[in-house]
Amino acid sequence: MFDTIIKRGLVIDGSGSPGIIQDIGISNGVIAAVGSIKETAAREIIEAQNLVVCPGFIDIHAHSDFNLLVDPPARSKIMQGVTTEVCGNCGLSGAPLQGMAKEQRRKSLTGIGPALTWSSMQEYIELLKRQPLFCNVALLVGHGNLRGSIIGYENRGPSRKELDNMSGMLREAMDAGAWGLSSGLFYPPGTYAAAPELIELAKIAARYGSIYASHIRSEEDLVVEAVTEAITIGRESGAAVQISHLKTMGEKNWGKLDRIFDIMEEAINAGLDITADRYPYTAAATELDALLPAWACEGGIDEELERLRDRQLQEKIFAAIVNGRNPAEVFDRVLISRVFNEQNRELEGRTVTQAARLRKQEILQTYFNLLIDEQLRIDAIFFTMSEENLQKIYRKDYVMIGSDSAAWDTEGLLGAGKPHPRCFGAYPRVFRKYVIEDAVLELEQAIRKMTGQPASKLGLPDRGLIRPGYRADLVILNAAEVRDSATYADPQQFPEGICRVMVNGRWVVQDGRITNERPGMVLLKKQAG
Repeated sequence: MFDTIIKRGLVIDGSGSPGIIQDIGISNGVIAAVGSIKETAAREIIEAQNLVVCPGFIDIHAHSDFNLLVDPPARSKIMQGVTTEVCGNCGLSGAPLQGMAKEQRRKSLTGIGPALTWSSMQEYIELLKRQPLFCNVALLVGHGNLRGSIIGYENRGPSRKELDNMSGMLREAMDAGAWGLSSGLFYPPGTYAAAPELIELAKIAARYGSIYASHIRSEEDLVVEAVTEAITIGRESGAAVQISHLKTMGEKNWGKLDRIFDIMEEAINAGLDITADRYPYTAAATELDALLPAWACEGGIDEELERLRDRQLQEKIFAAIVNGRNPAEVFDRVLISRVFNEQNRELEGRTVTQAARLRKQEILQTYFNLLIDEQLRIDAIFFTMSEENLQKIYRKDYVMIGSDSAAWDTEGLLGAGKPHPRCFGAYPRVFRKYVIEDAVLELEQAIRKMTGQPASKLGLPDRGLIRPGYRADLVILNAAEVRDSATYADPQQFPEGICRVMVNGRWVVQDGRITNERPGMVLLKKQAG
């Protein structure tokens, strides 16, 4: 007796193989049979004729670490078909959190919570286990957490003792079940770390059979050098490398992509495990203060704000940002997406240039006033990338699909602002634009990049494929109707065409609507170092 039989769907199993009309039998949260199954042998029979049945999507690059703890839980990922989120990317993870790292995070989370009652990865995992989760969660350890906890936000290398303490903290997190180490070398405090420090820590990840995922040091003028550094860290440490959201930002850097491909493929051909991920948009999103030079952020939030209030330093910082360009050329492409102060709410959805005009101010004045008013808690979207390059990136076999987003919602604390549309539409957009409309990918290729490939990279043993014995994380979609609805102007819209989503054998989405099921699990890596 099966719990559920899914009948006559086009089963695309996540391996890249062509789809086959098959039945799937599910028992106790596990795929028990794939093939031709008698209809009478189940408590529930789902007719999937003319629909695609595939593994649940594994978001290899997610940022829901803290949003997972907000009540009510956010629906934007599960409604896209994401059944597992890999959190802790870009050097920022939910844990460990000590010292200045904890203090920084407490300040940045003001307004949505949650209270930071934990310090270690083990404590954070135990807290997550008590949460009602739509999706499964796998965790990386942020290098920024390690450095911020031990060294703070100082621009210097670690002492031997400090590096030993960071290493011990990493080992504790890996022993608790984390799946790898991530770095955010564009952001403080990761930007203050040199390659030898990262190699030393990545060696620990390698001993656990885990990955090193990196938001590389530059995605603009020094992007070639930054990719080379990431590969060097992988070569010297022995860790498998995941280059996060592969891109070239700024039109003058678009032509560097082929050189990046050459460098990556040379390393792959030499036997290194080098892969990447990318979201299906040409605009990036992060905090508005990401434009600041690294020296302006030294010492943490309080010292950064002190510099931003200094009129003379404002001129110096602004000159570094515009770098000889017309300020409007820079800030016409920077969209304010989320603020916390009501007096600035009218600026959400406007560029910084438009905000300056509305306030009858110079761009410099508006930019610094916003950062100070919002205590740096202001998100922005940056329009800096090439569609042609994005399509080239997706054609590469070693590039997966990732959202680079947290889970958000259409209401409640996680329903405010105008977040990047990738939060609501990344996976359906790949199907609509890059499979159906532009024919960049075959359907089976796209699904592999979302399922079997990220599972293999991370080392998830029983997810990402439709195979007997694998966990029943499944999506049923209408390939003719699937589409993203989210836009930059109106992002909080769930997609169309995602009919059903199953997590661990239970339907979380039925007929395009959320159910009362919360079967998500914290997935722990079993291998010890």
